Amino acid sequence: MTMAATTIAKDFSGAELYTNEEFSYGKFEARMKMAAASGTVSSMFLYQNGSEQASAQRWVEVDIEVLGKSPNSFQSNIITGKAGAQITSEKHHAVSPAADQGFHTYGLEWTPDYVRWTLDGKEVRKTNKGENKNQVENLIGTQGLRFNIWSSETAEWVGQFDESKLPLFQFINWVKVYKYTPGRGENGSDFTLDWTDDFNSFNSSRWSKGNWTFDGNRVDLTPNNIYTKDGMLILALTRKGQESFNGQVPVDNEPSPISSSSNVTPPSSSSVTPPPSSSSEVMPPLSSSSIVMPPYSSSVVDAIPQMRAKQLQDKETHTVNAKGARVNNTRASDPRNRYRVNFKF
Repeated sequence: MTMAATTIAKDFSGAELYTNEEFSYGKFEARMKMAAASGTVSSMFLYQNGSEQASAQRWVEVDIEVLGKSPNSFQSNIITGKAGAQITSEKHHAVSPAADQGFHTYGLEWTPDYVRWTLDGKEVRKTNKGENKNQVENLIGTQGLRFNIWSSETAEWVGQFDESKLPLFQFINWVKVYKYTPGRGENGSDFTLDWTDDFNSFNSSRWSKGNWTFDGNRVDLTPNNIYTKDGMLILALTRKGQESFNGQVPVDNEPSPISSSSNVTPPSSSSVTPPPSSSSEVMPPLSSSSIVMPPYSSSVVDAIPQMRAKQLQDKETHTVNAKGARVNNTRASDPRNRYRVNFKF
């Protein structure tokens, strides 16, 4: 479902890539060199279209996010519950070399019994059925695979924004999507490879480019900041009007997989249309007038390190939305804020 929203064009442009198909369970891998500069977010996530709407039955989302202030780690998260009453479970995992200094293979496994995050083939987190207020059981329905790069206005979460670091680029060498086939995968595994995209070209039957924004995001997500070059998919974060990539594509020392391939059209029965936003939400290039908003991944505020928890107890408590934007509690019931997800920090 999509909705049109009128908004003021922002000074910066980001990007969001999403699959036209949604999946019911599966394994998802991407070989990436993430972007990272204070104030930014570079991500890969699973998201159920429409979760952010007040009328939705549930929120369904699983995240991998590199927060600009901490490129030596990534944040994992599951978001369940319902718009306005989300349940989250953020954790942080070391990345070496830093996420913006080299390529790594990021993985998500989603099954009826667990959600698992991997980095370069090694498990870094696993949430089982029955844990974290039954989050695994509450990932009901389908989710699409998404990638984006944007800038949060909440420095407490991602760091103070430094526009002198622009342009920034997230490089995706390849993506693999596996079907969930319990016990019938390779060597008796639970997953069977469905397709691989090595981005020798852009497959519009498989992928779409976001064109929207959202509250608390200082960029408009635009198709003009998504490119393919030299076998690499590139997402950019730039100043408005400077959407382009004229640099050299970094070399990934790991060979690209054989594509299964970028020319295969995914089943149309699973295709979905992303919704636009009525307010601002991370996503596409935004025009000064009408902007479409997608169902969007809500990445939550940075989990507070245990060592700082006591200090923060004596400080003022703030409420922020899923993307880190400060929330005025008196507006919580305003229908225009349907994309808000509030958290305390």
